[in-house]
Amino acid sequence: MVTISRNELRELLETCSGLTLVEVLPAVSFLEYHLPGAINVPLSDCFNERALILVPERSQTIVVYSLNFECRQSELATQCLLELGYQSVFDYEPGKIDWRAAKLPIEFGPSILEYYSQPDTFESVKDNPRS
Repeated sequence: MVTISRNELRELLETCSGLTLVEVLPAVSFLEYHLPGAINVPLSDCFNERALILVPERSQTIVVYSLNFECRQSELATQCLLELGYQSVFDYEPGKIDWRAAKLPIEFGPSILEYYSQPDTFESVKDNPRS
């Protein structure tokens, strides 16, 4: 397993156009804040299935992160992805705490991918008139 530093991640983000950034913490942590462009694939019972759906191309470069050095979730997720046959997986072991401490950009709320993959829950007033 290959771990990368903050500077190495910044370089990858600048040079690797097909990079997928994956936060493996629970959704509530992801919604609080996450690295720009990241998707949320919590390390849970359905991690493998969700990873295969959200990142179908196994040759894609993936960087996995969690909270910090003490949190082992990114290491475990990296191992799972390698076992699934993903070829280029890196663990940003310092995690989102390190990224934020360096005052680098962060995002809040759901990722664009997750936002647009959710079923539309809004009903049109025209379709659902109220008396």
